[in-house]
Amino acid sequence: MGLLALLLRHTPFQQVAEAFRQPTLGAWLLTLSGLLISYGLRAARLQVVMDLDAVGQAPRRWLGLRTDALRVILMHNAAINLLPMRAGELSFPWLASRELGMPVSRAVACLLWMRIQDLIVLLLLGMLIWPGLPPLWRAAGMLAAVLGWFAINWALPRIPDSPRVHRVLSKLRAALTESTHHQPMAWILTSANWCLKLSAGAFLLSAITQTSWTEAWAGALGGELAAVIPLQGPAGFGTYEMGVWAGMATHLPKASPALAHAVSAALALHICFLICAVVAGLGASLLSQFKRPTSRP
Repeated sequence: MGLLALLLRHTPFQQVAEAFRQPTLGAWLLTLSGLLISYGLRAARLQVVMDLDAVGQAPRRWLGLRTDALRVILMHNAAINLLPMRAGELSFPWLASRELGMPVSRAVACLLWMRIQDLIVLLLLGMLIWPGLPPLWRAAGMLAAVLGWFAINWALPRIPDSPRVHRVLSKLRAALTESTHHQPMAWILTSANWCLKLSAGAFLLSAITQTSWTEAWAGALGGELAAVIPLQGPAGFGTYEMGVWAGMATHLPKASPALAHAVSAALALHICFLICAVVAGLGASLLSQFKRPTSRP
């Protein structure tokens, strides 16, 4: 919160208010639509990664999505957006156990894998689409990522089981060696989710700052990568705005008018993400209270 206050100290309040008024209604609706569809893609990935259809029958389906998986994703996403220090991640094992009947150890391994998968996809998207990056650097980064991936997959299964092995390392090995985690559809859904979410964010940033889509896309990616920082305030305020500003600052001169509006645009986008996540999570939580009880053998 102190970081956000420091950023806003150099941003006039009138400029912040203008950031909310400048986008058209169509721009706001398009951004919100992209966010809502990305929630569905995350729920579909959870179905694939946990192989839920092989575990049990879905209580209901909406457009092919299991409603129990969608509830878990929406409530987990709201918790991540609200709680500081990424504490919302702790809700996933509890939600997966309550809504999906999954053992906590399986849920923890699944969560760890999905976060590894998210980071890999974000880094690959950065190397592929980051504006102005030389082709040689793109190729070197892709090669390093592929070699690192094969090296980790080769080493982890060969770590012996013993009390000396750290618990986190054991979870990491379980996440990387689980067969359902490596299905091609999981990678496709993860890539589609991030492409859609980053594109929606870049569209709104571009509409507010009047900059090119690629430069706004770099800002949207910077904001998402800022979540890797261990120190996070409530709802990620401060770190997200700094990430967006840093991403756009790599391509814009310091005196650029677009960069001067980056913090206010990031704040508007962040609040849009937050409201959408909280409303969707609240709706999922209410629906879970009225779901029909499943029969037990």
